[in-house]
Amino acid sequence: MNEINLSCQSLRRVIFKVVKVGGDTSLRSILLTLASVLWLLSSFLEAKTTSTWPQSYSVRQDKARGLLILSTPYYIIEHDLKRGGALSRLTLRNGQAANLLVSPISARVRTEDGVVWTDLLDRAPRVSYERQGLNVMVTVDSAMCSSDGHPSAMRLRTTFEYRWGYIKIHREFTGPAATLRLLELCPLSATLSPGLTDYGYRPGVSEDESAPPFDFGSNLWGKLRPGSPDGHPLETNFVPRSMILVNPGVEGLEWFAGDDLAQWELGPAGQRGHGRCSLSLSQNPPGLALTISPYWADDQATALTLPASSASAYSFDFYIAFPLLEGHAFKPWLHRSFNRNRGDWVSTAEIKQWAAQGYQTVHCHHDGDYYGDGLFWRDGSYPPYPDMDRYDKVLLDCRQAGIRTATYFSNKELHPSTEAFKEHGEEWGRKDRTANLRHNFYRPDIEFGAQMCLRSGWLDYLKFSIDRVLKNHPLDGVYYDWNVALLCQNPLHEGKQAGEKAAGHWDIDELLDLMEWTRQRVGPDGLIIIHNTTVPMFATENFADYVVATEWGYSKWTDRAPDPDDLPLEWNLAGARPRGVISYGTIPENAPRRLHKLFALEAFLGGVTPWPASPETFELLPLLKPLGNIESYKFADWRNKAVSLSGKICASAVYSRPGEAYLLLVNLGQEKQEVNCVLHPEKLPCPLGKVTGAEMVATNGDALQGPEDQATASLTGSSVLQAAATLDVVALVTTGIKVTIPGDGAIVIRIK
Repeated sequence: MNEINLSCQSLRRVIFKVVKVGGDTSLRSILLTLASVLWLLSSFLEAKTTSTWPQSYSVRQDKARGLLILSTPYYIIEHDLKRGGALSRLTLRNGQAANLLVSPISARVRTEDGVVWTDLLDRAPRVSYERQGLNVMVTVDSAMCSSDGHPSAMRLRTTFEYRWGYIKIHREFTGPAATLRLLELCPLSATLSPGLTDYGYRPGVSEDESAPPFDFGSNLWGKLRPGSPDGHPLETNFVPRSMILVNPGVEGLEWFAGDDLAQWELGPAGQRGHGRCSLSLSQNPPGLALTISPYWADDQATALTLPASSASAYSFDFYIAFPLLEGHAFKPWLHRSFNRNRGDWVSTAEIKQWAAQGYQTVHCHHDGDYYGDGLFWRDGSYPPYPDMDRYDKVLLDCRQAGIRTATYFSNKELHPSTEAFKEHGEEWGRKDRTANLRHNFYRPDIEFGAQMCLRSGWLDYLKFSIDRVLKNHPLDGVYYDWNVALLCQNPLHEGKQAGEKAAGHWDIDELLDLMEWTRQRVGPDGLIIIHNTTVPMFATENFADYVVATEWGYSKWTDRAPDPDDLPLEWNLAGARPRGVISYGTIPENAPRRLHKLFALEAFLGGVTPWPASPETFELLPLLKPLGNIESYKFADWRNKAVSLSGKICASAVYSRPGEAYLLLVNLGQEKQEVNCVLHPEKLPCPLGKVTGAEMVATNGDALQGPEDQATASLTGSSVLQAAATLDVVALVTTGIKVTIPGDGAIVIRIK
């Protein structure tokens, strides 16, 4: 079944390439009809699986082309067996780029005399693979060759552990016992697709460089766009802990280091600050040149002794991950939370009202003493309340109403009042250089919990705690806060004794383990919500149903909304998961409601939803009612090329499926304005060969001008009017049509 689906998707891509070239109109129409049929068949096949649930890899060897090919319904990866067995292709089936790798991911060594060795020039590497359940282990043993193809004394052994949505990579540099003097040791070098224009990286600095002892390590953001003068190339002597590169709203790729940060931060020099991470525009080949080197120097070589066995090899562990794209639009995610509220639990009637409003999920969130009664869910404790039967009643009422439920867990906090903390807090704790623990406070006298590190017994205890709650209560799943890897200096987590100096590590291996375990624990239909503000991560989000973002870390909105292009990258990231964007960290508490309306409008432009769902969200939802099943469409955000608008501070988003499309046109200004709208039907996500009709089907706010319109809106209980108004098709696809968009509002146009 998967192979049929993959063939449908491949054939559709070929058809669209032919259509874009142009040619006979009749042929174009026939091809687009065929593409529509293939899309519907592909959608039917994909509906039987979901990308949150791990699936097996298809593996085959193409001897004629010298390729080892691994594939799933969501991505294709190739190893070039004639170029060192390097990872040479990474294609997301529902993405845009034919290959996210313009050049293969290779290793490189530069010697003191300027000679460069690379694994790419080994024409006959030793490559093998074996299945391990759903996963595949590929092993590549290659020579490091000079530019003339002659092998050096150094060899590279790499294992690629293919898991769901990511690859765990282990490289070992070995050879006959010898000492070399090197200017560079680079385990990863590649040229990436030029479409990955936006990036973020978590800096590799620590207390040694005067970073705060318990620095969260939020991403630093940048853009690097071919032909743009305001790009920001990256070059740092401190290898980042992670990098995420994104074609916003479309696709992406990420790299991150394994647990042992010393491999990357100390390197062969044994000192911090002697590495190099560089991201810059490449002309030959065109793309983004990325190199990550634990050691790099202009002219100051360092000695490296090649070990004769892998037991003492120079080893580097890292990951490559990518978003699992479903290839369709997502319904707006309507969510809210509840807690004990001094014993005034949510009533059955209120839950029925939630269901009537359209809420899909709720979670219990009560990690602080919000009401001053001393009763709150202390992290790691159980049971949290004396009246757990009332808690269960809320969950059962939600289930009866069709609302899925989860409960809050902090992946990093353990409350000091628990026996687990008293026995293991020092052992499991996340510590700084001076062996201090970090405590998180709700108020000066009320604590959320002390920070733990998953690279310890905390991981097993956390799993135990989660499993205990899921076993005893009618929950659909979990809500994870602090779902992030963090730097830790606890020497016990590195196999050292208390009092010894830690080399430095983080707990990314264990975080991935937790996410995989959680998906298995809740099952394919279970609920996983994760919160990872300022540190979005494809590898963890792939296992989640929903993602919460933007709680803090960005500039405040004042009297207007930012231009959509100035929104945070994590606003909709690569569009792989339904996202909730938090407004309360962005909009001041006493701000006018207008800002909340603009926030909701910009969320809709990105295909995401305010979190929790605001009144303004519900006010705008009727705009999307004419679409019917939103998940039957493909979505393109405000960066789409299908619609051109002449107005100021206006933007569009597109919902497209074979045979029709809906255009969401938004005015972020306070006054209504008339704009010129031009449609480029060939640039729709599902291109239209010929537009035969266009009509305005919904409008919002002050566009309800006459008494009849106002009366209709009053009867429907909505500020959105749904009434068709025919538009000039010929003008729409040529010179454009004039449309009026209400201030702080939107209109929806249907195209067929």
